Amino acid sequence: MTAKGQERSLVLGLAANFILIGAKLAAGILGASQAMLADALNSVLDVVAGAVAWVGWRISKRPPDANHHYGHQNAETVAALFVGLAIFATGGLIVRDVLSGISSGERAAPAAWTIIIAAAVIVTKTVLYIYTRSVARRTPSLVVSATATDHLMDVAATSGALFGLIGAQFGFPILDPIAAIWVALLILIHGVMILRKNTFVLLGGAPSDRTIAEICRTLSGVPGVMGLHRTKVRTVGSQLLVDTEILVDGALTVDEAHTISNRAGDAVLAAHRDVTDVVVHIEPHSARRAAEGANPLTPRQHDLWRRREENPTV
Repeated sequence: MTAKGQERSLVLGLAANFILIGAKLAAGILGASQAMLADALNSVLDVVAGAVAWVGWRISKRPPDANHHYGHQNAETVAALFVGLAIFATGGLIVRDVLSGISSGERAAPAAWTIIIAAAVIVTKTVLYIYTRSVARRTPSLVVSATATDHLMDVAATSGALFGLIGAQFGFPILDPIAAIWVALLILIHGVMILRKNTFVLLGGAPSDRTIAEICRTLSGVPGVMGLHRTKVRTVGSQLLVDTEILVDGALTVDEAHTISNRAGDAVLAAHRDVTDVVVHIEPHSARRAAEGANPLTPRQHDLWRRREENPTV
């Protein structure tokens, strides 16, 4: 998936949210539905979040420069953090307003036509989710992935609103504000998920044990690599940086050892699309080093690595 495809998915989601805002506001204000009004505020937030995400994505694609030697990938993470904070704040405001409306006793059944609006929104968002998810699966973009998740949360939120609208038509108007609270809770959960994930990335968190084990397996398969002493991986934006120490024959010349280290780095870059930089340190193989480097992984990572060695399809 090219960068153009990533950008297309973000712009499409942004444009769709603009259109849905008008429909949801009409259902919320003219149709007197608190649930749809809450969903409209959610779409307003989606537009703001989408714009921020798009800007962050554009910045993250800038190449390394004199002040940013590893590129600008974390711009994507910062943008996603802003989105998470905005989503969380909006969810809290919706809960406050809906609870205030319930306590005042102001309840009336929304207009029946609001059901059609809610159903149309669900269909639109489902299509957007399927498309954006397909893009996210083919690209390591945090923003595209977050946008896909946002579309799915919108489907769940509007489905709750639809339930409240239908219930209100059958003589239970209290279901409409209850559905609005459902929407708000989903928004809050979504905000927390985004904040958690991107804070971890911003702090340089390591990828999954499986990913680390696969990188070690790639390194160990390079001719001339006699073992691994230490392998560290950290996340920068949507990319991974690898720092590893390989064990080579101590009798090799510097030039020969350097050739092996280059092959090791190239092998990781070729096999793992998320890795953008590999630093390979050379250590002489010896009995002491062999003992120290026999298992550079955690027990779980080692188990995954062993299983992959026995069965490459695992």
